Amino acid sequence: MSESPAKRTDVSKKKFAFALVLSIFVFLLTTYLGIIIPFAICVEIIGFNSSRTFGLILLLIIPFVIGLPCAWFVFRGIKQSEDYLAFLKSRGVRFIGRLLRAAGVWGLSFFGMACLLEVGPSSWSSRWIVFGTFNVPVLITLIRSYRLTEKQWDWCFLTFLILHANVVIALLFSEAWLPDIHFIRGLIFGQTFALVILGVCFLYRSIKRQMSIPLFVHYGLGIWASPLLFYAVFTQWAV
Repeated sequence: MSESPAKRTDVSKKKFAFALVLSIFVFLLTTYLGIIIPFAICVEIIGFNSSRTFGLILLLIIPFVIGLPCAWFVFRGIKQSEDYLAFLKSRGVRFIGRLLRAAGVWGLSFFGMACLLEVGPSSWSSRWIVFGTFNVPVLITLIRSYRLTEKQWDWCFLTFLILHANVVIALLFSEAWLPDIHFIRGLIFGQTFALVILGVCFLYRSIKRQMSIPLFVHYGLGIWASPLLFYAVFTQWAV
């Protein structure tokens, strides 16, 4: 009778140590891939000196946005499962596989962008090449997140933000319209409202475990749509 609790304690310690080690490995892997791949592609496109600010932003964001959530998912899943090796073979592997597949889609799109900018015809505008290749994984993300979540209100709201950013950037690149200061003020107020609404909905979905990887990327695209517009507008003003 006295050996059974000791055996359970030993198994619990093994499970905790296994979960801790694997979660650290997942954190380092996802953080490394989330930083080094976009930074390397950015260096290839615009050079190292111009990419240092972008690399610093990735260093401050990726560990908290991607690394820690993935590590916590693995740690909690292994700790709560009865057979942690079965979790590693099933949910854990599928989750990491989906994450790597999403990173691969974005990596291939940026690689294609770099190739087109390097070897494409001189008549092709670099701005339109970046615009077109960037929207390929965006479209894939929209389709994947729609299939997994159906047409819910937050998906529609995020899609509207992304579509709005695409329309404005296309108008800027075609030089058919140049926004004024009133547009920037409205964009600031709208971004504040959008961040509050999306933050509440993101927390709700995370607590209810309704957040998939495509929807997570979809949220990231919707949140970064307005800052991307700021950058495009200020760049056009500078020209």
